[in-house]
Amino acid sequence: MQNAADIHVLLVTPDSSLVTNFTNLCRELGIEAQISGSTHTVPEELAHAKYEAVLVDFDIVPETLSIMGGVRESRGNRNALVFAVATDTTHRHQALRQGANFIFERPIETIEIRRLLHAAYDLMARESRRYFRCTAEIPVVLSQSEGATDLSCTTINISTSGMALKTPSPLHPGGTVQIALFLPGAGQAVRAGGTVVWDDKHGKTGINFRCNTPGGQNELDAWLNARFYELLTARRALL
Repeated sequence: MQNAADIHVLLVTPDSSLVTNFTNLCRELGIEAQISGSTHTVPEELAHAKYEAVLVDFDIVPETLSIMGGVRESRGNRNALVFAVATDTTHRHQALRQGANFIFERPIETIEIRRLLHAAYDLMARESRRYFRCTAEIPVVLSQSEGATDLSCTTINISTSGMALKTPSPLHPGGTVQIALFLPGAGQAVRAGGTVVWDDKHGKTGINFRCNTPGGQNELDAWLNARFYELLTARRALL
């Protein structure tokens, strides 16, 4: 899960001028461009980081099949958009066969890259939102088995289906809890059933949960959506 509203793009190309141009244009939209060390390190980079998009230079990079396979087989990056640099007909057909979403060709025009980034922005933001975990202190009451005292807790961060909490006493991984989540401004608590997935025995616990009703899930998602797009807007305003 991402702890901030960030959009990341992995650049797989040895073309330094393309890297500079693409990175500068990404910065206009608050997108962080990461340069791949080499084509051989792409699988490792995909395994250790979340990217909303990948740029692959089909004109220059020979190992595109393994790179594209690595993207689509990556647990966290299989839905990443793919920008392909493919100038001649052979490379364009190759890029399309391998699943590229957007294609541009050399000579690379700044206005065209900007147009494609703007066209893809909402799709990248939507993919980032799926993994968004909001840092927030929200009151939570946990109910355990019958007869056990309810625990008043506070979230450290929260996503659509998981939360980290500050707890007054340790919980046992694998244990089940009932959750009352008091979102700011909400008239009533969002209720959910959860499972403890970790506890550090020092006052912090991680819980996976599922809201009891579609209405509760919609309320939580609407709150998370608002926080996510507020953070995206603030990030862009700082650039």
